[in-house]
Amino acid sequence: MSDLIKTRNLPELIPAGELKSYSADSEDSMSSFDAMHYLLILSKRRWLIVAIVFTVLVGVAVEIFTMTPTYRATVRIQIDPENANILPYQEVHASSTNFLASEAYLRTQHEILSSNSLVKKVVKTLNLETAPAFNTAVSNGFISDRISFLKDMLKGLLVVSPEEAAGGSQPEDLLVRRFINGMEVLPIPGTRLVGVSFQSHDAEFAAQAVNKLADEYIEYNLESKYEATRRAASFLQGQLLDLKVGVEKSEEELLAYARAHGILNIGDRQNLVQKKLADLSTELTRVEADLISKSAYYDAIKGSSAENFPDSLKNATLVDLEQRAFQLREKLANLSARFGNEWPDVIQVQNEINQADFQIQRVKDLALKQAETNYEIAIEHRQMLMNAFERQKILADNLNEDSIQYNIISREVGTNKELYEGLLQRLKQAGISAGLRSSNVNILDYAEIPRTTFAPRKTLSLGLGLILGFVLAVGVVFLAENLDKTIKTPDQVEALLTLPSLGVIPKMENGQGRLLLPVEGGVDQEGPVTINTDSRIWEAYRSLRTSILLSCSGQQPQIMLVTSTFSGEGKTTTASNTSIVFSQTGARTLLIELDMRKPRLASEFGLSKLKGMSSFLSGNSDLTSQIQKTKIPNLSLLTSGPIPPNPAELIGSERMSQALGILSQHFKYIIIDSPPVLSVTDARLLTSYVDGVILVVHGGKTNKNAISRASAHLQQVGAKVLGTLINNVNVESPEYSYYYNQYYDYQYYSQDEKI
Repeated sequence: MSDLIKTRNLPELIPAGELKSYSADSEDSMSSFDAMHYLLILSKRRWLIVAIVFTVLVGVAVEIFTMTPTYRATVRIQIDPENANILPYQEVHASSTNFLASEAYLRTQHEILSSNSLVKKVVKTLNLETAPAFNTAVSNGFISDRISFLKDMLKGLLVVSPEEAAGGSQPEDLLVRRFINGMEVLPIPGTRLVGVSFQSHDAEFAAQAVNKLADEYIEYNLESKYEATRRAASFLQGQLLDLKVGVEKSEEELLAYARAHGILNIGDRQNLVQKKLADLSTELTRVEADLISKSAYYDAIKGSSAENFPDSLKNATLVDLEQRAFQLREKLANLSARFGNEWPDVIQVQNEINQADFQIQRVKDLALKQAETNYEIAIEHRQMLMNAFERQKILADNLNEDSIQYNIISREVGTNKELYEGLLQRLKQAGISAGLRSSNVNILDYAEIPRTTFAPRKTLSLGLGLILGFVLAVGVVFLAENLDKTIKTPDQVEALLTLPSLGVIPKMENGQGRLLLPVEGGVDQEGPVTINTDSRIWEAYRSLRTSILLSCSGQQPQIMLVTSTFSGEGKTTTASNTSIVFSQTGARTLLIELDMRKPRLASEFGLSKLKGMSSFLSGNSDLTSQIQKTKIPNLSLLTSGPIPPNPAELIGSERMSQALGILSQHFKYIIIDSPPVLSVTDARLLTSYVDGVILVVHGGKTNKNAISRASAHLQQVGAKVLGTLINNVNVESPEYSYYYNQYYDYQYYSQDEKI
């Protein structure tokens, strides 16, 4: 039999990226389908959306129609800024923090309006503990009341309620909290106005309560100012006494210091000392300049005598004496020449000359002595001025030191007097202010009794409920869609596995789950049967046949393996009906059942269960005798035969390869129904014998993780996967309403390809 085994080169698969299931026009249509994806999801679960929206609307309607109507009254209050300074001095940074301080002041007042201390006054004034309008039980809505009841019940199991702790009566703190829960402080942006609202089921009480709150707030503001003024006055009075003692003490220190240092008027004395010091300094400068001149002059004549008498010391007397002596000498010369030296006139003239020389010598000596004396006097004068200047300087320094301490004590006296006078003035103002009733807070508009209800707003609530219900429904739908991990469309398979989609098989119309499609007369009739080829399901299988034949480049696949991830996904139905549409081409077609653990084809085709592949693989019979002809023309069936104890060993045996080699010589198409990939290893063993594998996916049932694992197992053994087939889908569902109708009706019915 080995010589009958056919050796074949199986065709190469087209790369998945190059496989196109649709034409260019179909791709354009699918782009529109992608754009409608979310709308299709919503359409598919439209009844869930309707149910959720209806439930929400009913809940909102029940809530608002069982809710006790409430009224809202609002009072508007004007809050002006105030000057909080007590002392009559502006702070250094006041100009840069005025705005922030004003904003902080307004926020503080808003908090005061909803403070416990203020609300307690309202509770006591209105006697809210016994007020019917405040204590009458109201309904917040059927659902809210039930939720509150459950919360209170749970709290009651853990802690004791305030009412029980107070012996059944409501404590004051609880009344305050209830009142605060019913009020709301609403600042008006861009203004110093604030609206204070209060809600109650009694319209008159709502206006009364909020107006009383405003009055109590005004009274609180006045009282707080009065108390602040009173405390400030008390503080100022204490400080005033301390300052008075300080002023008296500083004045006594100033007087004692002035007496100790002989200071009557430090300003005049200081001016006199400074003026005298300045005069001495000027005179000393002048004397030093004169001394410099005299010193230079003295150095020039020092060491001179009558013989080398300097011209600078000559005066008029000396000049006259020298001129007279000169004249006398001329006269002596004339007389001596005429009369001789013994002549009385000559002797007299000589005596006059001697007398003149004596006088000249005397005058020169006096001039030299006078110059030396003047120089010494100048030096003495300078020394005296320097001594006087130093004494005056010491006196000025001592006076400056005395004036510094004197001025310190004087300024302290002045500061104490200023503070004392300022505090005395502010104390008088505080005494006057304490008796005034003025406030920077005014009520602009008192609350009026509301004529319309504030809540519930039925139309608005129903509208919001409709929107909320729709948003919630959409969220639930997309959450359910996201949690749904099953395969539904070919696009999902292609995106998940990068494998082409071979087609989509609609759910069988009879709903019986039979392997074969309905035929005229049934499989039990005598002779060949006629298949109703007008069914849309048959059109889907013909589309599958075309996709299979075009899935390989070059040579068409001959031996094809049909498998799935798990059982129950329709692989046997797909294998049998695919073999039928291949036989309708007129080609000899063989359907082989290799799911030896759960054989079904013999019963479905009405053939013997004793014949089959297991008999040949176990060596108990030849191959030809195990093949049975069916009622369908050109279609033969090789069932699994008796169930063997070791199906995997038989399928992986050498006789399996021999059998397929022989059968491929006699049949143009061979369809193999194999066990699921993830259940047993049979399908993976068969992949080495076939030209391609068809992976069946149950639409809306097969999990994405399962199909991914099945594809991975096939890739590990080098299987040539032709593509995937989505089986048993509801083509009336939104995701197929576009895909199926547009694709099959246009792509195939227009080609007149019915057989």
